[in-house]
Amino acid sequence: MVLAGAGSDSSRGVWTVTETGIAAGTMAATGLLFTLDGDIKDWSQSHQNAATENVAVVAKSVGDGYWSLPLAGGLWWAGSGGRAPRLARASRNGLEAWSLTQMIVVAGKFGAQRQRPRYAESPYEFYGPGFRESRASFPSGHSGSAWGLLTAYALEYSEYPWLAGGLYAVALGTSLSRVHDNWHWSSDVAFSAGLGLVCNRVVRSWNQRRDSSWTMVPSWNGAPGLVMVRNF
Repeated sequence: MVLAGAGSDSSRGVWTVTETGIAAGTMAATGLLFTLDGDIKDWSQSHQNAATENVAVVAKSVGDGYWSLPLAGGLWWAGSGGRAPRLARASRNGLEAWSLTQMIVVAGKFGAQRQRPRYAESPYEFYGPGFRESRASFPSGHSGSAWGLLTAYALEYSEYPWLAGGLYAVALGTSLSRVHDNWHWSSDVAFSAGLGLVCNRVVRSWNQRRDSSWTMVPSWNGAPGLVMVRNF
């Protein structure tokens, strides 16, 4: 058995032009919605009914994490040990991306201290560093939670458009529920959605590089054998 250097798909950068495009698009969407936050709030509050309230309750629960995180942990366990490698990989990526997303969200909440819409007179009330929950509007924790977790499964099973699309639709529903419930401005949830997407792609690429650092391939050097290839 010998060692050899080789390139592989894992040589793809953790941050590429795609991540740059998503980040730029997120910032652009956040900025655009920032100018429309007041109008969107007024429209949302004037178009509520029993049906939208019931949907919002269910959608919000995805971002709570009380059942979605244990479910992801259970799916990771169910797929580990070679039983369902893709399920285990998606669950691991999702839990790691969720953690990264939430760290950034918490830092943003207590750094910006944007007034929540139900307490604000205008969308432009930012108070700087602090710890008041009524001013923890930007970014949205529930939106970041849903996009940070569900995107991992959508990326892993992207060859099934119905499944990936359904997962993104659930995450979008969680984001919209926070605007519906008047806890967040539309720009809050848009930023968190983009953040969840980017964090998932970064975590996925990082883990692909790590998991693919060594590969065993067949070789022939006078006799059949195997070569451990170090990918870098």
